[in-house]
Amino acid sequence: MKREMIPTWEELQKHRELVAEINPSAVIAMLRIKQAAEEIQQGILDILQSEYHLSEGKFCVLVVLHQHTEGIAPSVLAEKVGVTRATISSMLQRMERDGLVAVKADKADARSKKVKLTRAGNDFMQEILPPHYLRVSKLMEKLSEEEQKEVIRLLHKLTD
Repeated sequence: MKREMIPTWEELQKHRELVAEINPSAVIAMLRIKQAAEEIQQGILDILQSEYHLSEGKFCVLVVLHQHTEGIAPSVLAEKVGVTRATISSMLQRMERDGLVAVKADKADARSKKVKLTRAGNDFMQEILPPHYLRVSKLMEKLSEEEQKEVIRLLHKLTD
């Protein structure tokens, strides 16, 4: 469902009469970025959920683990995924039960743990990532490669 929450230029101009620092272009641009991100994300997540029974959180964990083939501490994983340590702990328990991850003592420090994808987890990622990246690529086909690079540059400028 598409939400329509973006105020008109005229509405923002009225608010600007009360608060002169309001920039209608900035408000509309940010709300359009947010709306586009939500629509893109929902289109991708719907498929991950329906075809692979993956929540956004579980997918994020798998992607981070796929990128860190040597393993990663659960606390670092939680930080990278943006969840609490308690949340990552329960997620990892379920994923370990499902055979996707292994949680083992860190060889460098036996008091610490490292999480890695299992062979089944790696195989699963090899199955889902190429079609996932293809869906993302298809979503971005509306923009030329030059426009995509400009979007990347502008979003980095906003967030760095």
